Amino acid sequence: MTGGWVETIANLNVRSVVVIALVLTLLRWGLCFSTSPYARWVAELFESAAMAVVIVFMVIRPFAVQSFYIPSESMVPTLQVNDRIMVDKLSYRLRTPSVDEIVVFKAPKEADPNEVEFIKRCVGVAGDIVEVKKGVLYRNGKPIKEPFIAQQPDYSMKIVDGKIYRTDSRAAGIFLNLMPVGDPNEVNYVIAAKPSVVPKGCILMLGDNRNNSNDGHMWGFVPVERVVGRAWLLYWPVQRVRVVK
Repeated sequence: MTGGWVETIANLNVRSVVVIALVLTLLRWGLCFSTSPYARWVAELFESAAMAVVIVFMVIRPFAVQSFYIPSESMVPTLQVNDRIMVDKLSYRLRTPSVDEIVVFKAPKEADPNEVEFIKRCVGVAGDIVEVKKGVLYRNGKPIKEPFIAQQPDYSMKIVDGKIYRTDSRAAGIFLNLMPVGDPNEVNYVIAAKPSVVPKGCILMLGDNRNNSNDGHMWGFVPVERVVGRAWLLYWPVQRVRVVK
């Protein structure tokens, strides 16, 4: 229940912010005509509140920090459904994401036609060779320990010529962007090919809940220009407050 109003306040739209600031300003202006010391103190309080609302919602939120909530189980156990997090939007104005960072980004159309914000973990950056074999993620030929994932992936994944191909224990065949590869020559080529790298200007994102995540192994790479920010602080519910990593 409380998380609902926290979410509402954290994500006020521009119109609501302007109305709130205007109301506070009018209240402050009205109290200026009073000779009461208490009224002047309240007027100053309203003025400070109006300035804070404008700074937080018109400057800090668009350019520095913003609140997001977790809508799905794709990042379990690291993040639970309905968790609220603060996202650092400044870091990636100075650099690109690094591996193992949890990143908010605008979903490619292949992942969601509405291009909503997704949150996943970066498992590969441009130039990295990333593949999944027998439930283990390899980066540049080395197996990676991932104590944060819900369970080992039940699929294999390989980058070939800038495309992500996968085999799935739940369905026969090789898949590319959710579609089975029907050309036998392409199938044989993918099987025999050596894994290639994450393309320039892209990152590879996977959910920590590997077997229940709409992520890069199903639809490909994320261009870095679609990155929104780095997950920084889990602030709700209060019993789970912590730095996200």
